[in-house]
Amino acid sequence: MTTSERTGTRWPAKRRWRWAVTSAALLALAGIGVWFMVPRPAEAVAVTEPTSGQLDAFTETSVLFGHQSVGMNVLDGVENVYRDAGREPPQIVEASDSPGGAAIVHAYVGANGDPHGKFAAFRDLVDGPAGDAAAIALVKLCYTDITASTDAEAVFAEYTALMADLERRHPDIAFLYATVPLTTDRSWRANLKALFGSDDQMGPADNQARERYNTLIREEYAASGRLFDIAAVEATMETDPAVRTGDEAEYHVLNTALSSDAGHLNDVGGRIAAAELIRIVADLRS
Repeated sequence: MTTSERTGTRWPAKRRWRWAVTSAALLALAGIGVWFMVPRPAEAVAVTEPTSGQLDAFTETSVLFGHQSVGMNVLDGVENVYRDAGREPPQIVEASDSPGGAAIVHAYVGANGDPHGKFAAFRDLVDGPAGDAAAIALVKLCYTDITASTDAEAVFAEYTALMADLERRHPDIAFLYATVPLTTDRSWRANLKALFGSDDQMGPADNQARERYNTLIREEYAASGRLFDIAAVEATMETDPAVRTGDEAEYHVLNTALSSDAGHLNDVGGRIAAAELIRIVADLRS
């Protein structure tokens, strides 16, 4: 009886080596996948609660807000901030149902991926009945509006022209300015999909484009005291490092502890962003 008959067919050494390497690689990928799927400790991120006076001022102000999905995360955060404080949240209504008094009046402007359409829709919103009752107004782009394929400088030029035009024609409205939200680092699954042409708009080049746009926004508006810097809020660093380096320049990413799906805000992220919006509005009204 031969050795192979007594012990069963044995793999050649080279084949056994390949199997070991493949198994180790698969285990490593599985470990990385589990790491990305484990929620980060959101409770470790401090939420700066607004003061009672800031909550009062915000409730007494009519705010007109043009946005899409991340904006809804912020509005949910507003309600949570007030409930956490044992307070009744301000009215949050869609523009078509505007009560004409103090409330957060919001509208889903344009379509994601089309910043130009969002700017046009916001102009129409301010020029319409909803703008007549607004004391403060802002439009916020989404992360899908600024990506690696976007001419960030051209979008910024259009945004500044829009705001200058609205401020000239609506001097009774205090306009807030906003940076564009970020995304987290891409997960290993998304990286694999990206290799095969499925772009989730969450790669390093996308956040680098957002950094360029946000830098222009900050340089133009930070000194005004009316900048809602949602990107800075999203990149808070109490848990994961939120600064990356690419092409010899630093850029920021969304802290995974604040995100529900790598692009939108979870409850904690929404509350932090809402607290910042409340503070800015209250400071303007004081």
